Amino acid sequence: MDRTDEEIIEAVNSGTIRYSAIAKRLNIPLSTVHFRVKRLEREKIIKYYRAEMDWKKAGLTLLAFIYINVDVSLLKSLKKTQRKLLDELLKVPGVQGGYLITGDSDIMLEVIARDSEHLSQIILDYIDSKEGIVRTNTIVAL
Repeated sequence: MDRTDEEIIEAVNSGTIRYSAIAKRLNIPLSTVHFRVKRLEREKIIKYYRAEMDWKKAGLTLLAFIYINVDVSLLKSLKKTQRKLLDELLKVPGVQGGYLITGDSDIMLEVIARDSEHLSQIILDYIDSKEGIVRTNTIVAL
């Protein structure tokens, strides 16, 4: 990976997806951009593209971080890892991101919801019901 690849990645991260716009911005041929982007995708350096959402306009105004403690012994008996549990949690509606963490908790989720009632529904219906989760601690951003 060289400086041109880095500049292409920066352009893609900034929201520029049209190859012609990237070529013009970097002053390189369109075919070069196309070839390099395809190579970066093949090598999984660029894994996916996503939309930047205005959550408030979408009616989702509550941002929360949910810290989760798991029973590792129970997970092992279910032949499930913390990574597998996190992968399941990342599919829960409203979950925007999640991480395995160190410290007092094992997993941290970033969740977006309409309001506290919606957040409660996400936690009770989708998160607390997962086998292996023993405790959650929810922090709401102001």
